[in-house]
Amino acid sequence: MQALLERFEQIASPGAGAPVLFLALARLATTACDWLDGELRVELTGDDAKTRISVSTTIGGGFREKAFRDAVLGVPFAEFNHAALTMPKLIEPLVLSESGKRIVLVASSAARKTSLPPPMVTIDPSSFVEIPKYQAPYAGSRPHGVNLPPRPRMETLLGLDDPGLAHEPQHAAPAEPKIVLRRRVREESGSK
Repeated sequence: MQALLERFEQIASPGAGAPVLFLALARLATTACDWLDGELRVELTGDDAKTRISVSTTIGGGFREKAFRDAVLGVPFAEFNHAALTMPKLIEPLVLSESGKRIVLVASSAARKTSLPPPMVTIDPSSFVEIPKYQAPYAGSRPHGVNLPPRPRMETLLGLDDPGLAHEPQHAAPAEPKIVLRRRVREESGSK
């Protein structure tokens, strides 16, 4: 889960569906995560530019222990708030206990021990498509010691060379190779 949160920190962007992370956080509140003890608490705070996610559990005596380090996503808090309020299926079996300036999702230890995780999704192997690997052309100047083939000659609709592409002049290929036969003359040394 820590790796997932770290990956979301790298790729999350506004309007790209970051609240889908609620599904993974909700799975922590099921029997699928029996390694977590006590009540689970997921707290989200943030502003117009970013959202901080904190996951903790109770350890007794009113103390809490962080399950993972806090994750800070480059997504506005309003996206998560809107998703939590309008799509309660995303957060089940977590229960929304606070909303507004922060979102607090909780699951009691009893609820966590009795909630089954949603079924795993399997992808039919026929859905996979093999995409051939290719090397993209190098956009900048050529690296030292790398010899790339010359770029093909590109022409515009007007028949003029595209000034944006660097290329070498193209020469017309000969129609047919010529064969030339020459008579060999053997020189004899000393017979002059």
